[in-house]
Amino acid sequence: MFIANGVEIPGAVRSVVDTARGTSVGAGGDRVMTIEHLMAALRGCGIDNARVEVAGSEIPALDGSARPFVEAIAAVGIERQGASRRKYVLREPVLVRNGDSFIIAVPSDAFSVSYVMRYDHPMIGAQAFTFTFHEEDFRKEIAPARTFVIYEEVEQLISQRLARGGSLENTIVVWQDHLSCDLRFPDELVRHKALDMIGDLALLGGTLRAEVVAVKSGHSLNVELAGRLSEPRVCEGWED
Repeated sequence: MFIANGVEIPGAVRSVVDTARGTSVGAGGDRVMTIEHLMAALRGCGIDNARVEVAGSEIPALDGSARPFVEAIAAVGIERQGASRRKYVLREPVLVRNGDSFIIAVPSDAFSVSYVMRYDHPMIGAQAFTFTFHEEDFRKEIAPARTFVIYEEVEQLISQRLARGGSLENTIVVWQDHLSCDLRFPDELVRHKALDMIGDLALLGGTLRAEVVAVKSGHSLNVELAGRLSEPRVCEGWED
């Protein structure tokens, strides 16, 4: 649950109002933008019940990854509650698609994400990454991966009043022949895509058992998949 300007906004699929360069939730005229890194951190720390009070309308970018949120959660600790955790088990394969971008989810005994990205760019090219979800591994292998932007996109983002909290301190800028900083992982860019997908799928509000494979997807398809997975005929959901 997000609290913005005193208004309660559920962190759920039904509350998503925008997926342009990030996932935003809203209620009435109020909204909270770019929630995906925080949602990923909550999921990575095993938290599915939290109250997030936001000053303004956007989750802070911090260093562009989920790591600062994970570290802050670890610093204050986690309170175990008596309520049951919601679990979702995929019943049948699900495909969402938009042109040559798609995500397919298939039944599995565990939660795993695979991401394939391909950019016609000399510094990026084709990259692939697979991660079988485990909370401790998430904190080490996924949470530190930072967001990135191609230099040519920066002017467009500014003109659209997007990424207003972006800077060289929290975004990897990709030029034609170099990056704005050293990478934390050789494949940090594709790991961040996996981070975003984990955060968007956390909108389900519970744990998920499915193998999810994404090719060139973004927040829009991620959220569309989360919506499909929330349908009772697609996923078996129960509290445990």
